[in-house]
Amino acid sequence: MIAAALALAAAVVTQPSVLEDYATKVRLGDDMELALFTPTMFRLRTSDLTGDKFPPRYEIPFAIGRLEPWPAVAFERVAENIVRTDVLEIRIDPESRTWSVWTHSGEQLYPSDGPIYGMFRDGTTVFDAASAFGERNNNSRYSHWFYDPATGRYVDTYLAEDVILDEFFIYGPGYDALFAQLNALVGPEPLLPKKAFGFFQTQHLGCDGDQTKLLELARELRARDIPTDTLIIDFEWGDGCPGEEEENWGRLDWAPSYQAPLSVQEMLAELERMHFDVMLIHHSAPDFPHRAAHTPQRVREWTAKVYDESLWWERIEGKLASGVDGTWQDTRQNDISDSVIWNGIGERLGSDRRVLFMGCRKMMEQNPWELGRDNTIPANNLIGSRRYPFRWTGDISTTYRELAWHIDAITNRHGAMKGVSYITADAFGKDWRHQARWNQFVDFLPVSRSHTMKPWDGKLASEDLERIMNFREDDGVEAPREARVAVSGSAEESIRKHRKLRYRLLPYLYSAAHETYRTGLPITRPMLLAFPEDLRVQQNQWPYQYMLGDALLVAPVHGDFRSMEIYLPEGFEWIDYWDGRAYAGGLVVDYDTSDVAKLPLFVRAGSILPMRADNAFIDPTVPDDPLTLDVFPSGVSSTAVLYEDDGVSTHYRDGQLAATRFEAERDASSVSVVIGGTEGDYLGKPDRRRYVVNLRSPNAPNGVTRDGTPVPDWTFDPERQVVIVSLEKRSYDRTTLRFSY
Repeated sequence: MIAAALALAAAVVTQPSVLEDYATKVRLGDDMELALFTPTMFRLRTSDLTGDKFPPRYEIPFAIGRLEPWPAVAFERVAENIVRTDVLEIRIDPESRTWSVWTHSGEQLYPSDGPIYGMFRDGTTVFDAASAFGERNNNSRYSHWFYDPATGRYVDTYLAEDVILDEFFIYGPGYDALFAQLNALVGPEPLLPKKAFGFFQTQHLGCDGDQTKLLELARELRARDIPTDTLIIDFEWGDGCPGEEEENWGRLDWAPSYQAPLSVQEMLAELERMHFDVMLIHHSAPDFPHRAAHTPQRVREWTAKVYDESLWWERIEGKLASGVDGTWQDTRQNDISDSVIWNGIGERLGSDRRVLFMGCRKMMEQNPWELGRDNTIPANNLIGSRRYPFRWTGDISTTYRELAWHIDAITNRHGAMKGVSYITADAFGKDWRHQARWNQFVDFLPVSRSHTMKPWDGKLASEDLERIMNFREDDGVEAPREARVAVSGSAEESIRKHRKLRYRLLPYLYSAAHETYRTGLPITRPMLLAFPEDLRVQQNQWPYQYMLGDALLVAPVHGDFRSMEIYLPEGFEWIDYWDGRAYAGGLVVDYDTSDVAKLPLFVRAGSILPMRADNAFIDPTVPDDPLTLDVFPSGVSSTAVLYEDDGVSTHYRDGQLAATRFEAERDASSVSVVIGGTEGDYLGKPDRRRYVVNLRSPNAPNGVTRDGTPVPDWTFDPERQVVIVSLEKRSYDRTTLRFSY
């Protein structure tokens, strides 16, 4: 199984395309063409081009990420406008340009009238260039941007008119098959740099920012033991906002306030010495070909400045060479710009370094700066945006209601269920309790980030919220700087506790990211996706709780509650991560949430959590040694796979990664834990590794053996209810621990 997974990871890599033979084609009259990708996935293209209706240069629109040709698909044309594959029957009416899809047994799959969950309905998805099932979108539904094999970009071949309509269909019917096919067609979500699975802290000081405050923040984070890996500096090219006017972003050089007392290079080197990466916020974009040709009022939204493309790249290259690690592309809008910047940086960095980039998903229940505007769906995004992670949701209101909305949106209907995993939020609260809850939520997302001055501070004082919430751009009134003060109380204890747990869970989280890249299944999974057979979740009845990977059930507290109802899916036993209490599945738990420094967190029985030692930063060059296995045995044999690579390069796409399989099983008299041999290779892979096995158990065993030989130095912690065994092994060896009762 592991060997197949490694081979599949390598197979995901795209190769140069042959546009003329990209897919199996069926012409349907003069202006309609069916492209069969697999027996269960196709595109129906309607073309109003003059002359050649289907020229090869328009073969791969922005929505498609796969570049190499598809294998041939067997089909039968049972009538002039009816095409059958091994699975589907596709019926097209060229006159009305409508179509339907059926099974061979006569079941109609599309159109259907079932509920839509994200971009899936009744075991299918149907989408165009903009969105699925006709959901409102600010972009054209027609295909305008196409992959150009000569340049390797989606912006150099452009079609201005609304004349090519691409409609894509995928049939599962299960979610696993739907996500796998979406992954293959639209393209996988690339792995972030391993360091990007740490915490991002924005120096949200705007025009007040300077080098001294930045370095003080960095030192304070380390002194307070708040794990952090990336600092984001306002604004633009490091130029601040001269004259305290944000419209002047973009002087193309570092502001004087960031050039003293150290030089910029010395400042960046000092941050690197403290193990911080640095991102800059950019409100500009390169003026690539055709950028303003299509709906420029939308394309240019929130972009303070557009530079000649060669000049923009000259400046970004200079920043990357000086020690800046990435860009926050704060233009709030366009995936086309994101694709140019993401791919352009990737070309300049080469395969030895991954792109560090953040764009905008632009979704929230209420934006206090844009009252009256509906941002409750990610209407600025195109289908292909998943290829350019990660993203944040934009400026949001400071309410518990907004927090609840984000839990559902990110981990469910507008994120995970639309095939987008790497989404995070601003994470600031109206008071210290709210601040603690926001940080708990983002720490159990694929990306953890705060947009406060310091993670334990709020962005706005509660007494100023009413004024800010009623603020409109046309009032001529700016939010007072005095509003940016620390909230009363402290969320620091909660932030430290949960962030340190996130950092210890890095091997588990990073392995889940590999699974996402390989299979398309999102890292966060709502209940209806994770437990499709459970009738109590099939209709999305529990939208404010989710699985992080396949082992952890997360239920963020989204109100100032003393208790909160949580549903534990049937068919499994669930263990409270904090106190070890076991709960039967299929029940609603009235969970005590009075402790603000405690996120409701449950482990599915049978899970094996690979964890690393406590550390306040991530160094990809240092292997996780020792690696801790937190084992929660059940009566059913269980497995987990640890995926590892160098954490920095894109060579994982070529199959340069390693996988280690763990197994656990409990019977009436013993528990066995198997650490398999590591398969695969990558630069920096350790030859030997120490392991600490933490077996969750209410009682001490009678004895422990390793491959049949007694282990003399195991220990039992009755307070934590855990049996602890330390061992060392060669990477390619397999070893079995047996705990006898």
